Amino acid sequence: MAAEGLSTATPGKSQDRSPNPANQVLCRIRTHINTETEALGCPDQGPDEQRYIIYRNVFDKVIENATAYKNILTSIKQEYEESINVLHKGKEDSLFLRRKLKSMAFEPMTYVAYKKRAMQLQNKIDLIKQNTAELEAHLQAVKRSRDVQKEQTKQTLPPQEDVFHITCIPGLTLQESINVEDLCKHLRNLEEKLKSLEFAKETKYVPIQIKTNIIQDINQKMQQWEVLDMLNKQLKLRYKRIEILADAVAAWGYSDKSISLTEYILPSLTEAISLKEVDNLWPEILHADDPSTINEPAYLLEYVERFNKLFDDKQYKAAAKHVANCPRGILHNLEVMERFKAITEYEGHISPLLQFFEAVMNSFSAVKHSPNAKMSFEGVDCALTQNRLDLVIHWIIQQRVTCSEELGDLIYNYGDTEQRNMDTCMVLAQIVYNKCDVHKKAALCLCRCRQISGAMEYIHVSKKFSLDDYLFLMNKCPKSELIQCLTNEWNGNPAVLSTGIAVLWLISNDHEETGFHLLKEIYDSGQDAMERTILNDVNCTLEDWQEIAAKCSTHNHNELADSIFTVLTSQEGGTVIRITTESDNDGAKLIEHIFL
Repeated sequence: MAAEGLSTATPGKSQDRSPNPANQVLCRIRTHINTETEALGCPDQGPDEQRYIIYRNVFDKVIENATAYKNILTSIKQEYEESINVLHKGKEDSLFLRRKLKSMAFEPMTYVAYKKRAMQLQNKIDLIKQNTAELEAHLQAVKRSRDVQKEQTKQTLPPQEDVFHITCIPGLTLQESINVEDLCKHLRNLEEKLKSLEFAKETKYVPIQIKTNIIQDINQKMQQWEVLDMLNKQLKLRYKRIEILADAVAAWGYSDKSISLTEYILPSLTEAISLKEVDNLWPEILHADDPSTINEPAYLLEYVERFNKLFDDKQYKAAAKHVANCPRGILHNLEVMERFKAITEYEGHISPLLQFFEAVMNSFSAVKHSPNAKMSFEGVDCALTQNRLDLVIHWIIQQRVTCSEELGDLIYNYGDTEQRNMDTCMVLAQIVYNKCDVHKKAALCLCRCRQISGAMEYIHVSKKFSLDDYLFLMNKCPKSELIQCLTNEWNGNPAVLSTGIAVLWLISNDHEETGFHLLKEIYDSGQDAMERTILNDVNCTLEDWQEIAAKCSTHNHNELADSIFTVLTSQEGGTVIRITTESDNDGAKLIEHIFL
């Protein structure tokens, strides 16, 4: 690139002349490069950003000292910089794709975390709204009390419930958290759970490096197989060519030998040379490996006999795996299950029945046919009996069971007995109930998980709830928060249950305190609130409210009874509720609610 400045003298005479300017420039450039790379600590090998900057500046100096080749050197420098830019862009794209792939791998966990966080925030919002409503009611009650002139009409403010910001130990109530015996019992349970987890870690899990080694072995075996397959094809082709020539030589031996051997085998030799590939060299040998020729009945019979032998030899774990891998699912039936269920003596702490269900459930997937409802029920019952809730969670989430109402009831009842796993069991039961369209029990599970807002959202979205369903919810979960949501407007939607019907049902079905508490809250809001409630309740008749007032009087809630009787007798003619529909002339028939 600096040839124009070099001397044209012979090498022998170069020592007598002054140094070439171009060589001096190159020496200075090399010295500059070495000095800069040492000062910046550039590595000897591999790409480096500082080395690229040094050589770019050196390139500019070379172009400045060149004259005739300046355009060519400039073009070379541009191509050099474009190549570097392409490498930079490729590196950035590679980094971007790796980050994107990493973020995509964490998307499911991020989605679950966000969903859980959204549910927590929604519960906080509902709690804030509830506290705001209570404060507003309190403020209104204070304002009304100042306007009242007579002593007998003064309103008493509802007591404010103290909010204790105390976090209990998971799985224990507040009373159990301060009881030494309960704490010791809980500690023993945690130690047993820790031992079971350690045992599962030793028996069911292996380091991830083993999976990596297996993948490497598989890849290595595949490469060996490809090499051997190529060699096998070459040997087959060679064998075929030799066979053609051998047949030709044998045929020449049986001939009259009127022509020479070379001339006789020349066509066969041409055919052998033109042969490029052998599709099926030994069809009579490979015919035995053809799957279409397998005797399926005999194969299935042999498979069943193998299972019986394993079962008789008390190799229950191997027998369970044998059942899981059976063709056409011939052993996935209740008879085989009963055989495992009848086993009472076995080694280890895992029963053969649980091993059977674990192997069978894992052999199914969401796209294959799941076990029937009976077997699904028995499998979940067996897992819960041995406190293997983790298996039930896996089976339900992975859709390995057939959902039914009985299965949901089983999980729901287990959550009632195991309080520390109640929330998890309620979520699982809600999934099962939702899949088999048992909507009232699905909503009940949400209420038991303290997700009242979620239950109300489910009620309004499904639009499949009847009056009996609402009464079922109140019977199983008689919480004032739920009853208030059912009897009041919710997110712009009308109330789904009449206040009078709710109160009458509560005080008539062993929930008197809850019903009286609901009336007390209405009464504490003012006489006009009680009057609005009674007058606007078109689904509760005059006789029903009279019965409610009588119940209040019987249970010494005289203030509530007087308030209701005051409203009933304050209207013209002593009647408050008048139903004018043609189908109910007497005004005593309970109208079916039509809120949904």
